[in-house]
Amino acid sequence: MIIRTMNEELDRRLGGIPFPALILIEGDHGTGKSVMAAQFIYGLLSSGKSGYVITTEQSTYGYLRKMREVKVDLIPFFLRGKLGVAPLNTSRFSWNSSLAKRLLYVILDFIKRVRDFLLIDSLTVISTFSRREDLMEFLRGLRVAVTEGKGIIITVHPNAFPEDFGTRVKSEVDVYFRTSSASIGNRRLKVIEKIKTSEGTFGSDSVSFDVDPSLGIKVVPLTLSRA
Repeated sequence: MIIRTMNEELDRRLGGIPFPALILIEGDHGTGKSVMAAQFIYGLLSSGKSGYVITTEQSTYGYLRKMREVKVDLIPFFLRGKLGVAPLNTSRFSWNSSLAKRLLYVILDFIKRVRDFLLIDSLTVISTFSRREDLMEFLRGLRVAVTEGKGIIITVHPNAFPEDFGTRVKSEVDVYFRTSSASIGNRRLKVIEKIKTSEGTFGSDSVSFDVDPSLGIKVVPLTLSRA
C-alpha cells in the first residue's frame, strides 16, 4: 500500500511512501533527511500504524522537541503510546567493530518487538565501524522484517557504508532517497531525489523544498524559487 505523508504538497509531488518497505534516506548534515524521515513516520502514525524511532543524535525529549519546532508534531502519538523513542547515545562509546556488531544485533532483536515500523536516525556511526559481513547479516534481518509486514526507514550520511558495500545496500532497499542542498535561482534550498522506487509508487523523481519553522516542510516549485 501507499501511505500519505500528510503533507499535502509533498504527497502531490512525491506520491507518498510504500508500506511495508525498506527505505533508505541518504544525505549530508543539514539537508533535511531527518525531518523528511519524521514526516514519513508522521504519515504512518496518522494512518493508524505504530512503531519506534531509534535516534543516535538526540535524547527522547530533544528529538520530539526538534521535530515539533518544524511542525512535525509527533508528541501526541508519543503520549498515546503509538510512538516510542529509543535514544542511543553513540557519543559515549569507544567505537570498534565488535561494539558495532553488538549494536546491529541489538537493533535486529528490537525490531522483533516493533509492531509496524522502525526509523533509525541515523545509522551512520554504527555502519562506519561495522564489518561487511555484519552489515550483510543486518541487511538480511531488515529484509525479513519487511517480509513480515514492517516498514523500516534508515537515514545515513554519504559514505556511511564501506565503499564496496554501499552499492549492495542501495540495491537491496525498496526505496532510496538522496537529499542535498542546492542554490536554485537566488535561493538556497534542499532537494530530495528518488533514486530508486518500488512498484506502485509514482510522483516526481526530484522535489525541491525548504524547512520552515512556521510551516514545516514546504515544497518550492522551481518557478517560484527562481523568482
